Amino acid sequence: MSFIDKAKETAGNLADKAKEAINENVDKIEGAIDKAGDLIDEKTGGKFAETIDKVQGAAHTAVDKVTEAAGNAKDAATGAAENVADKVDGQ
Repeated sequence: MSFIDKAKETAGNLADKAKEAINENVDKIEGAIDKAGDLIDEKTGGKFAETIDKVQGAAHTAVDKVTEAAGNAKDAATGAAENVADKVDGQ
């Protein structure tokens, strides 16, 4: 296996672990996003409130997308496993 292949594999594994961590802690992450934005608003006297709201919205959207993608991947893997099992049972 070449260095590039190993790097790709490692990157894929890390991405999978990150998705798993997000899925397991989505409520905590969402709360942290809100808490961080509120703290920044407080410390800056609301001077950057619009920008902070946009960043919070983007962060929430990113969490939603990762959660949805992980769910879709799990469903696809389950479907593929069921198809293989059906084919094996049919032989």
